[in-house]
Amino acid sequence: MRRLPLLAAALIAATFVAAPAQARTPAHCSTHVLHVRLADGGPAAYRMWGELCYQGRIKPKAVQLLIPGGTYNHTYWDFPYRGGVYSYVRAATSAGYATFDVDRIGSGYSSHPPYTDLTLAGEATSMHDVVTALRSGSVGGHAFRHVITAGHSFGSAVAVVESAHYRDVDGVISIGGGHAMSDAAGAILDATQEANLDPKFAGLGYDGYLTTVPGVRGRLYHDSRTSTPGMNALDEKLKDVHSSHDVPDILAYNLPATPADAISRQLTVPALVLVGGSDLTFCGAGAFDCSSSATFHQGEGKYWPARHVSFGIIPRTGHSVQESTTEPEAAALMLAWTRTVARPA
Repeated sequence: MRRLPLLAAALIAATFVAAPAQARTPAHCSTHVLHVRLADGGPAAYRMWGELCYQGRIKPKAVQLLIPGGTYNHTYWDFPYRGGVYSYVRAATSAGYATFDVDRIGSGYSSHPPYTDLTLAGEATSMHDVVTALRSGSVGGHAFRHVITAGHSFGSAVAVVESAHYRDVDGVISIGGGHAMSDAAGAILDATQEANLDPKFAGLGYDGYLTTVPGVRGRLYHDSRTSTPGMNALDEKLKDVHSSHDVPDILAYNLPATPADAISRQLTVPALVLVGGSDLTFCGAGAFDCSSSATFHQGEGKYWPARHVSFGIIPRTGHSVQESTTEPEAAALMLAWTRTVARPA
């Protein structure tokens, strides 16, 4: 296995490709609605919204499919704080890649079916349909040669399961995902409630969907050293919902009976696994030592294939890495790794 410091050694802090000053507004963005399935052989009855962005007059050959986590939507990857200087969409398109930033089924502008329709396997099927559309030219009239999935939290599990089952992508980035639960993870589960009880979602008919209790996201998902009151307030404002029916699936994904049973062991393409060093879910007592990439690798590495996997820690950063002041550091590492998998042009 490759450790991320070997990759990071090639980067010079003063020239991070994802530094805010270098992250330009994408020149071309267009929204698209795809009709996807939640089961192989099932009907394409669900609407998935996504935004395709790139820079320059020629569309890149490589696209990153960005998958948000639970209670997040596409704004996780395109965080509109301070004019978007912490937007991964801006960083990736500045580096020459296209991005397709989606709302998972059950969030954002996408379909909100009955909560019992949603499972981890079904969401992976829906992403497989998106990958197929990106490769066929059904999104924006351009067939992408390379597709790399990047998922946050629950979205990382969706990306891994999709790749393991369908084997149709060039690489997988897992950020804010892992195979352990710290002693503090219970506080995150306890800080969720029925979405209908939240003033933001009351009256929308989201029976069986969950969201976070108002006011807890700053404490649970962020590290005060790399967040601001403004970031936390915007995170709260933009929060979304997540099906309660998915919860047993993600717990089974995070806590396989043995490392050999982990779905991530079935990956056949390169993978990058990143977490924030202060992630309450996967770091600390009962979970992994996240003081360095090496110690995280020692704990998490056994759940992944023996080759073509890199591991890394973003120091002083909580669960929601892309909504932290360290986002440029994370983006630079993600893009340096991505260039080893597929060049943008």
